Amino acid sequence: MRLQVVWFRRDLRLGDHPALHQAASEGAVLPLFILDPALLQHPETGVARVGVLLDSLAALERDLQRLQSRLLVRWGEPAASLLAVVRAYGADGVIAHVDSERIVGRVRDARVQRHLEEAGVPLRWVEPPGGLEALVPYPAYRRFWHGAMAAEPLPPPPRLATPPPRAEEPRSAVPTLEALGLVEDGKPRPPAGSAAALQRLQAFCRQEVASRYYWQLSYPAARASSGLSPYLKFGVVTHRQCLHAIAPLRHGDTGRQRSWRQLVSRLRWGAGMAQRFRYLPQLELEPLWRCHRHDAALTGAQEEMYRRWQEGSTGFPIVDAASRCLLATGGWRDLNFRSRAIHASFLTNLCGIDWRYGALHYMRHLLDGDCPIDHYQWAMQAGVTVGGTGGWTRIYHPGQVAVDRCDPHGMFIRRWLPELAELTNDQLGMPPAMAGYPPPMLDYDTARRARLQALEARRQSWTRGGFSPMPADLTPFGAERFAGGETDWCRSHSLLPVPVDIDSLDREELRALESWFVMGRTPGGQRRRNGSAAQQLSLFGAG
Repeated sequence: MRLQVVWFRRDLRLGDHPALHQAASEGAVLPLFILDPALLQHPETGVARVGVLLDSLAALERDLQRLQSRLLVRWGEPAASLLAVVRAYGADGVIAHVDSERIVGRVRDARVQRHLEEAGVPLRWVEPPGGLEALVPYPAYRRFWHGAMAAEPLPPPPRLATPPPRAEEPRSAVPTLEALGLVEDGKPRPPAGSAAALQRLQAFCRQEVASRYYWQLSYPAARASSGLSPYLKFGVVTHRQCLHAIAPLRHGDTGRQRSWRQLVSRLRWGAGMAQRFRYLPQLELEPLWRCHRHDAALTGAQEEMYRRWQEGSTGFPIVDAASRCLLATGGWRDLNFRSRAIHASFLTNLCGIDWRYGALHYMRHLLDGDCPIDHYQWAMQAGVTVGGTGGWTRIYHPGQVAVDRCDPHGMFIRRWLPELAELTNDQLGMPPAMAGYPPPMLDYDTARRARLQALEARRQSWTRGGFSPMPADLTPFGAERFAGGETDWCRSHSLLPVPVDIDSLDREELRALESWFVMGRTPGGQRRRNGSAAQQLSLFGAG
């Protein structure tokens, strides 16, 4: 019987797993996960997210045991670890899903392919659901994605034939944080596993919040999160499984139908971010456009602003509440899209600090930190994804305007800034001078004017096709701020999947690539909020 090593990475599930499905249909399967020091020691790796990874691995191990199988876990350089496992078990080959989230992972996969080819070990890469190798225009990708999502998710194998363990295998394969030399940071983590993820989604669809989800997303105090993001991060569930699970919302009341459309849109948005990074992995390290490349070193004053922004002492309550929420919770359920946007806009547009410092801080603390989503969203809020002169950049007002629109009851602010609990709602945008809370550390109008001038000056040098090139140095941004870490991989220039070569694109290919990005932007109309909507919020502390 043929034996295939199924190399699990960010696909910690049994259902809707094309690589596992294919291997199981051909013979015996040896499930393997490798703890890669280069990833675990990456400056953007956060302890809480490693905890989610280990929880997810333990859940996968239990699911495999129910199929009379098990999970083999190894620590070390993946190419050498894979070859050692193949030889120890006499496996006929390795099969794995394509993964393009991070540069370090693409360097890893190029090394693995070269190493196994030299050893004569067959290696097959399989596209995960919704994955696409070809460079196509964004509208064509949308059609492809919807078609892929319409197919039924693959069922888990009913049983797996797995070779018996060798004598040196530990009884429990998954290590603890302590065994990895890491210390818990107190951030709460969701229940682990595919079943828990789908149960959460099914419960969300049954609850009344499903009728309000589509508009409550703008309110950080609302109980409106689906809670799926940590599961999607590690592939515990797929977009396709989620879309099939929320299908009943399509046939509900108007609110549920609108929430269904919002959920579909957000899943497609996340998939689109991943596809952008597949084409241009340099977006992890560089702005989209060459004209926005500049010296990112911080002045002494900016270092102080960065510190105060991180800890939540800027003097702007809605910004400080977001800072403290991120540090305490990892943001996956409590720090919504609008809060993150205000938080990011403040650091980049008003403090004038390079967006990569914000992305670095977020990735070190987010439970659901996904590199393409996190990095590109930070770049968008900073205005460096807009090409051409006259482009518009939204700079959020962090004062009473933001409070009135996003936290009208002040419950999000009061939850995270108890020192302001006695203030009235109309004081939470710009608190009066008081002991225990700092004054605003900048003037909004002055900072906004300076930022717009700086962005417009850079955009003057924009040219069509002026994408930032792949840097010669792949060292992660901000690595010098953290001691230790595996950096040998940074000297490699071979990536898998292979990125788009922006210097060799013909006119049609350039148009296809540009269709994924904003070439210029003008402000949309401000939608007036329903005055009674805020009264309907399901808030923290209510009920």
